[in-house]
Amino acid sequence: MTTVQRLRSTTDGTTTGSVVLEGGRVVLRDYSVDDAGLIELLERQAPEQWADLVGRALAVGARGLLTMGIGIDIAAVDGRVRETLAAVTAEAERRVEELLAEGRRTFVEQLDPEHRTSVLARALEDFSQWRDGMLHRIDPDRADSHTAAFLERLATLLGLRGALEQRLAEALDPEADGSAMQRLEAAMDERFRDLRDLVVHEAGRSAGRHEESARGTSQGLEFEDVVEERLRILAAGYGGCTVERTGRVPGTLGPKATVGDFVIALPGGERIVVEAKHQATVSLAGRDGILAELDRAADNREADFAICISGRDAFPAEVGTFGVYGDRVLVVDEGDGTMTSVAFRWAVATLGARRAAGGDGLDLGLIAERVDRIRKLAERFKSTRRTLADVGKSLDAVRETLSDMRAELLDLVDDVHRTVAGSLDGDAKSHDPA
Repeated sequence: MTTVQRLRSTTDGTTTGSVVLEGGRVVLRDYSVDDAGLIELLERQAPEQWADLVGRALAVGARGLLTMGIGIDIAAVDGRVRETLAAVTAEAERRVEELLAEGRRTFVEQLDPEHRTSVLARALEDFSQWRDGMLHRIDPDRADSHTAAFLERLATLLGLRGALEQRLAEALDPEADGSAMQRLEAAMDERFRDLRDLVVHEAGRSAGRHEESARGTSQGLEFEDVVEERLRILAAGYGGCTVERTGRVPGTLGPKATVGDFVIALPGGERIVVEAKHQATVSLAGRDGILAELDRAADNREADFAICISGRDAFPAEVGTFGVYGDRVLVVDEGDGTMTSVAFRWAVATLGARRAAGGDGLDLGLIAERVDRIRKLAERFKSTRRTLADVGKSLDAVRETLSDMRAELLDLVDDVHRTVAGSLDGDAKSHDPA
């Protein structure tokens, strides 16, 4: 079947060509198209491709018209497009809502602790069970807990009559064979035997020294008793004097400071401290010397003068039997107390002169001469007294000599005292404005 459709121009009404449907084909005769798009498409391609391009354009256009519907105007197309867009939007919203709902449902199922079947709820439940189990295992009040079992084992080991106590008892039992205490006791016995052998070996050589030391200590205490008796006799000759034994009484230097064996308080308020020594040697100078010790004794007993009386010839050679070192006097008195009396009188005379005039106007040359004579006479006295021990035939004569020497010594001290007092009186009269 052949169908011919005449096409007319829309401008002048003339026929510009024809379109014929013939045997399933479309035949275009003398047909022209004034379409800018088609012209531009053909201009970009080679002429030999134009026929193919036009056919393709017609096919594409035909299909498009068939899809949209032939005869539908632009408004209808716009409506269809809007409906399509609305339907697509609604579908998209529906699917997004479904996706969000699925996400919320998944969240609730997995992470919501209030939802019993969620992963988090199950995890919390498992943690609670684990916590309860752990607390159960470490609870010391529960008999089946690990802590209770540990404490029970610890008590079995360390408690009363436990394994540790039994092992210690076995180790410390000196009667148990092979025990640590028995081994220690055997080792100590062996060491003590060695020490005993060493002591026995040295006993012979050291016995003399030990006896001498013990005898020295005993003699030292006895000598202090002798010195105390002599000092009290001397103090009785000076009215108002007091003697106090202070060798075991702490002084002003501290609770352990006991230096200063005796303190003599004179009527004028002056104080004399006395140290009694009965040892083989007494050093003179230095930190531990007798002069420093007398200074400490004077400070400890708040004394104005210090005397050291040695019961043995223990001072260095330069001291001799009688030595004066400022406010300190050193004497050796091995006999009847003569040198003790000399030292006492010297101290009293010195303090009396000082009290009278504060030390001004003293004839130092005279005093030094008297001191030298006292020292020489004291050495003779000592030598003669020692001779007395060896010479029995001349006992009476020697005793008479000693008595004379003793009287002369005391007179010399009194002479010094009178000289000092006279000098002070003369100076006082010469300075008297009357």
